[in-house]
Amino acid sequence: MNHPILAQIVPQVAALSDRADKMKMVSKLSTLSIDKSASKIQAAFRKHQARLKLKKQAAWQIHEKLEYSSEQTEAKLKDMFEKLIKASDTLSPSVTKLLHKAGLPVEEKELLRLTNPDNIRIDPSYRGPHIEGPITRKVFVNLIEAFQRGQVLHEKYVCEILHQARAILKTIPNFNHVDLSNLRHVFIVGDLHGQLADLLHIFNSNGLPSTDNAYIFNGDFVDRGRNSVEVILLLMVALILYPSSVFLNRGNHEDIMVTVRYGFHNEINHKYRTRKAPLVDLFKDIFSWLPLYSYVDAGKNKIIVMHGGISDKINLKKLNSLARNRYVSIEVPPESKSGGKRLTDEEDNEYHQIQDLFWSDPDPRGRKGCRKNDDRKMACFFGADVTHQFLKKYNLSMIIRSHQVKQDGYEYNHGGKVLTVFSASNYCGGSNWGAVVRWDYNEEEPWIISFKTQGLDIEKLSFSKQVTLFEDPAYHSLIEKIMTNKTALLKQFAKADIKKDDHLPLTTWADIMSDVLQIDLPWLILRTKLVKEDANGILYQTMFNDYILDNPKFQMSNAGIMEDLYMWKDMLLALFNLIDYNHSGFISRNEFADIIKLILYGENAAGDVNDAYVEELTSAMDFDKNGKIDFNEFLESFRIVNVKKPQQVNEEPVVKNKSSRNNGTTAEHKVRV
Repeated sequence: MNHPILAQIVPQVAALSDRADKMKMVSKLSTLSIDKSASKIQAAFRKHQARLKLKKQAAWQIHEKLEYSSEQTEAKLKDMFEKLIKASDTLSPSVTKLLHKAGLPVEEKELLRLTNPDNIRIDPSYRGPHIEGPITRKVFVNLIEAFQRGQVLHEKYVCEILHQARAILKTIPNFNHVDLSNLRHVFIVGDLHGQLADLLHIFNSNGLPSTDNAYIFNGDFVDRGRNSVEVILLLMVALILYPSSVFLNRGNHEDIMVTVRYGFHNEINHKYRTRKAPLVDLFKDIFSWLPLYSYVDAGKNKIIVMHGGISDKINLKKLNSLARNRYVSIEVPPESKSGGKRLTDEEDNEYHQIQDLFWSDPDPRGRKGCRKNDDRKMACFFGADVTHQFLKKYNLSMIIRSHQVKQDGYEYNHGGKVLTVFSASNYCGGSNWGAVVRWDYNEEEPWIISFKTQGLDIEKLSFSKQVTLFEDPAYHSLIEKIMTNKTALLKQFAKADIKKDDHLPLTTWADIMSDVLQIDLPWLILRTKLVKEDANGILYQTMFNDYILDNPKFQMSNAGIMEDLYMWKDMLLALFNLIDYNHSGFISRNEFADIIKLILYGENAAGDVNDAYVEELTSAMDFDKNGKIDFNEFLESFRIVNVKKPQQVNEEPVVKNKSSRNNGTTAEHKVRV
C-alpha cells in the first residue's frame, strides 16, 4: 500500500502520447476514402519518423560505445595491478605496499573504533533528520521525505545504519534465496546509479518494501548520479527493516576503486568532510559483504538474478562456497591464501569468475561461445549457447541481469532467456526509459514496468532538439577523447597522407579513428560533426581547430605531456586515492612520482622508466612549488575549451540528472511481454 506522503514524491503520471509501440495500442486507419493530400502528409510524416529513429539509433550507439570505453580504465588498472604484483620484487617498498593495500580488507577493530556511532557527537547547528531509538518504518519514511528536500543525514546516523546493515549482510550466504511461494511476488530493480528520483518513483508506484512486497536490487546503487549516499542508505534501511523480503546483489560499481572515478567517493568527501576517510572504509567493507547473486524460486520458473552475466567458467557451487569479502576490489586480486605473491590456479579461476559475474554482457553480435569483451576490456561476451548450457546445468528458466543501459529500460536476448533491466531513467543526460520487473508466483512471464522521471518534457520538444539533448553528453566525451589523443592521431594521419596535402580518404580517416581511439563508432556518419571535407576527402587538420586542451596553471613546453596526463587522469585518480590514505587531497612529489612509475611499469612490459620524463611530469604537477601535489586542483583546472564558440553569459546549460526533487514529470507504462 502506498504511504500518503509518498504520493507527493512524484507528480501525477503524465499521459502518454506517441508511444503506441509500448502501450500495445493499435491505431486503425479509416476504411473510408482518404484524400490524396492527407496520404502524402502521412507518408512524409512516416519518412520523417523513420529518419528520426535512425538518428536516435546512431546517437544511442555512440552513447553505449562511449559508456563502455570510459570503463576500460577498470580493465587497464586490473591488468596493471596483476602485472605489477607478479613483479613486485623489482619495485620500491612504498610502491609494493601501495599495491597490496588496494586489495586488502579493512582491519575490523580499527573500522569499528573509527565509525562507532556512540563516539560521534552531533553539533547543535545540525538541522537534518534525526534517528531516535530503533530504525522503524516511520524512520524510513522520514528519511525519504528528508532526502527529497535535499537534506544530508548526519554521519552518526549514517554509521548507525551501515553497521546494522553490515551485521545482517555478514549472516547472509553468498546468494539470496527468494522463495515466491511465501512472498508471492518480487520486484527486480536494475542499476540506480545514485538517481534518487527513480528510486522514489519506484517506491511510489509499486509500494515501499515490506514483508509482503519483496524487492531485489541488482547492484550499481552508486556512482554517476548525485544522490548515491541517499540511495544506498535507503536500501540499507529497507534491508534492516525487512531482511526476509529485501535482497541486495553486488554490482561492478560496488567497488571502492571504481567509485573513485565515477562520483560516489567524491560525494562522500563533499558531504562528510570531517569523517570522510572512515566512511569510505566502512562502505568499502560493506561492498565486500554484498551477496553475489539471487536465486528466485517462482514456482513454475527458477530464475537467477546477477548484475553482469555469466561465462563458460561460472561454477555456482564454487561461487556459493568462496569467501566473498576477500574481493574488496575486483580490479585488484586478493592476497593468496597460500601466502605467495601470486594466486594459485584455483584462486585465479575464482577471481575471474567474480569478474565475469559482475562485468560480462550478452554477445552483441549473436556469436556463440565466450570471447573477450572488446567493449569494456573486462570479463567476456557470452553467446546463446553458453546461456542454454548454463540454464540446463542448473535447472534454471531464465537469467535476469542489469549492467547495460537500454533505450526502453529493458531488453530480451538469447531467445527470451536473458532479460536485461536498467532502472536509471535519462541516464547520464540521455533519454532512456527506466524499467522494473515484477514476477508473480507460478506465472510464466514477468510484468515489465517502464518509466521516466524528468524535469523536461521531451515529448513536447522539437524533433531536432530531442536528438541534440540526447547526443550532447556523449559528443562532449568523444571530443575529450579526441583531444587527449591529438598527437597520436596527427601522427597516424600524417603517415597515411601520401600526397602530403592534408587530405585523407574517408575510409582511411575512419580506420585511423577506430585504431587510435579504440572505439568502434560509425565514424562516417559522425564525420560532419567532427571534421571538414571537400571533393578531395577529409581535411583531417580541421578536426582540432575548434578545441584546445587547456590548463591555465599547467605551463608545458611539450603538449604531448599534457595529453598524457589528461589521458591518464582516471588511473591517476585511482592510484592517488590509494596513496592519500587520509583523503587530504595532497600527496608528496615523491609519492606522485611513484604513481607515474606504476603507470609506466604497467604500460611498458620491459619495465623501463625514463626518470627524466617522470621528473618533468612531477615538476609540472607541483603548481605551487611547495613539494606537494594537489590532485583535485589538477582535475578541476583541466578543460576541453571550445575556442570558436564560447558559451554566452545568458546561455542555459543542459542540466544532467535533474531528478532529485519533485518538480519534474513522470511517465509510466506497464506491459506483459
